[in-house]
Amino acid sequence: MTQAFNVLIVVEFHKTKEGMEKEILERLQEHGLEPIPTLQRAHAWEMKVEAEDESLAKDKAIQEVYNVCRTYPFELRLLAQCGTGMILRRKKEFEV
Repeated sequence: MTQAFNVLIVVEFHKTKEGMEKEILERLQEHGLEPIPTLQRAHAWEMKVEAEDESLAKDKAIQEVYNVCRTYPFELRLLAQCGTGMILRRKKEFEV
């Protein structure tokens, strides 16, 4: 039985080219992530995800971010939190 979960995603961009970060942020909004403008260096997002449990909801949200970012060459540091489950931390280098 699927439920709606709110997933918090915090991302930090490294090794980006000029203008790339703005373009990625716009694309993330187009894919259903809502910005939370409370952090300075990193970018915080919230996404509503339909899933069986919190773990699957985090995985779906992370996959959505990866799908947007995979066409740009840079390093992404990501944190995902949903409900009372563990916080997931990921570091991924995207290459084109």
